[in-house]
Amino acid sequence: MSRFIAALAAVLTFVLMVRSTAQAHVVCGDRVFPTTLTMDDPGVSDEMSLPTIALTPTPSSQNNSYGYEWDKTITEDLGFAVNGDYLTQRNPSQHLAGWDNITVTLKDQHPCIERHTHEEFVWSVGLVRLIPGTGSAQLRNSGAIASVGSTAPTFYFGRGLGDVTAGYLRPLAITGEVSRVFSDTPNVSPSAWTYAASLQYSMPYLQQHIKALHIPQFLTRLTPIVEVAMTSPDVGSPTGTISPGVLYDANTWQLGAEAVIPANRTTRQVQGTGLIIQYHEFLDTFYKSWFGRPIINRNLWQ
Repeated sequence: MSRFIAALAAVLTFVLMVRSTAQAHVVCGDRVFPTTLTMDDPGVSDEMSLPTIALTPTPSSQNNSYGYEWDKTITEDLGFAVNGDYLTQRNPSQHLAGWDNITVTLKDQHPCIERHTHEEFVWSVGLVRLIPGTGSAQLRNSGAIASVGSTAPTFYFGRGLGDVTAGYLRPLAITGEVSRVFSDTPNVSPSAWTYAASLQYSMPYLQQHIKALHIPQFLTRLTPIVEVAMTSPDVGSPTGTISPGVLYDANTWQLGAEAVIPANRTTRQVQGTGLIIQYHEFLDTFYKSWFGRPIINRNLWQ
């Protein structure tokens, strides 16, 4: 826990040093869909999550991960992402540490659907590849990380409720993803369906488009959120988590924290309630060169 507090303090110190005036990504109509912590969002942009800290207790050990993700646009609507984690596993008899396998994603975002001012729907399709053998041999031999690669075609979506009549419901939004994970060796690691969704209530949306509230500015930047992520393998029982928390959106960065609660009995048998914290930076607000803009200035859908 002391290491976690030190890591959190480092993140907060870095956050306080950041200054800029630009806007976030995944904008559809009046809606800005924030970056979610246990699932991917439906957007394509230049951004980085560093770090993502996850603390996960198990019946026999304490598992922590310190992750990164870098997203780069190829065109205005097409991008790729690279992500990985440094894992630690402690129990009374041993201490394991090393890198997880690298995952790469190719994603194409469809233009926002906004037939009238307040309709907010965006979707994208992607292909996620877990590259086997790129992680620690020690972790792989101990069974802490996958020894088999996989490929997952994925559908992502985001839907804001800005077109409903009741003003207090309009800040609500739903995002989700569904993927089919094809294992390279199903008899060793079965293929699976994964599905996830988030329900979020945007205080920035409420403040800017519904009703100005006379409350501290800090509160107007918060988005309470609940994420649910599930995996249903072809062989074995489904597992998953429910993650309630809150996101803080500044002009150029986001900080989020969520509890990670086992969603069913099968999951509770292998892990307890944990915590995830993420600092996310929008690179296009700082870098107007290659790092912050598409390699090809074109939208493939237009």
